[in-house]
Amino acid sequence: MRDPASLLIPADGRPYVYRGEPLDVPRAVEALKGALLRVSEALPGRVQLLQQTALALLTRRHQLLISRAGTGKSLYGDSVFSQFEGDVFKAQFSQGTRLETILGGLDLKQFHEGRLWHNTAHSLVTADFAYLDEFMNANDVVLEAILGILNERRFQQGEQQEEARLHTALAMTNHLKFSAIAEPVLDRFMFKASIDPAGDALNDLLIDLAYAKHHGRAQPPEHRIPLATLRELSAIVLGEHPGRSIEAPHDILFLKNEVIDAYLMRYAARHRAQANGARPAADGYVSPRTKAACRDVLNASALLHHRDTVDRTDLAALRFVLTIIPGNDRALHDPAQDIFAEALQSTLQGYTERDLATVRELTAIAQSFHLYLHGIPVEAQHTHRGLIRFVLALIGKSNWQDVTYETFLEALRGREITNPRVNALREEILEEVLEYGGE
Repeated sequence: MRDPASLLIPADGRPYVYRGEPLDVPRAVEALKGALLRVSEALPGRVQLLQQTALALLTRRHQLLISRAGTGKSLYGDSVFSQFEGDVFKAQFSQGTRLETILGGLDLKQFHEGRLWHNTAHSLVTADFAYLDEFMNANDVVLEAILGILNERRFQQGEQQEEARLHTALAMTNHLKFSAIAEPVLDRFMFKASIDPAGDALNDLLIDLAYAKHHGRAQPPEHRIPLATLRELSAIVLGEHPGRSIEAPHDILFLKNEVIDAYLMRYAARHRAQANGARPAADGYVSPRTKAACRDVLNASALLHHRDTVDRTDLAALRFVLTIIPGNDRALHDPAQDIFAEALQSTLQGYTERDLATVRELTAIAQSFHLYLHGIPVEAQHTHRGLIRFVLALIGKSNWQDVTYETFLEALRGREITNPRVNALREEILEEVLEYGGE
């Protein structure tokens, strides 16, 4: 699947060059895209990979690159992080890597007083970005120590409790291993890519031309994007910004989950067929945590397109989470991309506008039932007014005081829904209402 770099296309057709000026949000988005497109000039054939990296940066999550030696992984990491202000932590792992390499050396004064206390200055704990080379060579003790820093952004060891600054980590490995601790660590890497060294004649020529300019060394820009700017964009994506937010209609979130389920079903079927009915070695597992966090990916896609509302076009960005992205744009064809494209197309074609309107209505009924169940005084809460007005009109009531338990039963039962998946959603909501109502 050739990708037209839709996530990084400049708004006005030309990459934005940051020259140190103040950045509002639209300019910051363009500066981010321009910076990553600059990396693509030094590393030809990495546009898909850079789109995935853009999503990782905006969602404050991490990216794992799987590749053999000599594919430019180090140059890629250096080039990406050199576009931003901030401290970068680097480490190369082996079975002999010690905790002190990652967390900082032990404070000898505290050690003599009987306390194990790491001096975390210049460690992974205090870094803004991290480049973790040969990551899966680390022993399980080191992987376990990294776990909390990658996900919870917190270092916890006995009495020592520190918040970690880490924004995004790029980890490189030439193999994957599966163990009790390695699997949850891999799940912390929401984004994964595999760099195939085999390209084509054009790709090789472009690499030669780029190498003549940089000779394998990252070329930092004259003005790096401030870390505060990147953090502001991430705050918008993650719903933590005090003044801006990105909305996602309920039907789009429903479609998000449908696309994920459709992809996993097709993925499993393809691998069962290849394994002649045996359980496939790779099950395409997507954890509930990752499934929920895909909402952030939709937000990031919307922001890159300068929208404050997610729409169905953003669902295409789920490919960067569900599949291991080909890190070489001109590598051999990857069947997983076809599986995703089929899942996306079949999902979008499987629902009419009326189906999606029904999903919005059912979701609003479910939300309002929870408010009713917990006795929340919704009339006094501005955040619920729009929802309640919508639901009251839907169920034919003039005010919230007229709503009873039977109102919800009537609203759910008095519907004829032909789409089986939407009807299943109605039945699940109805079952919940009946459970709480004691019927």
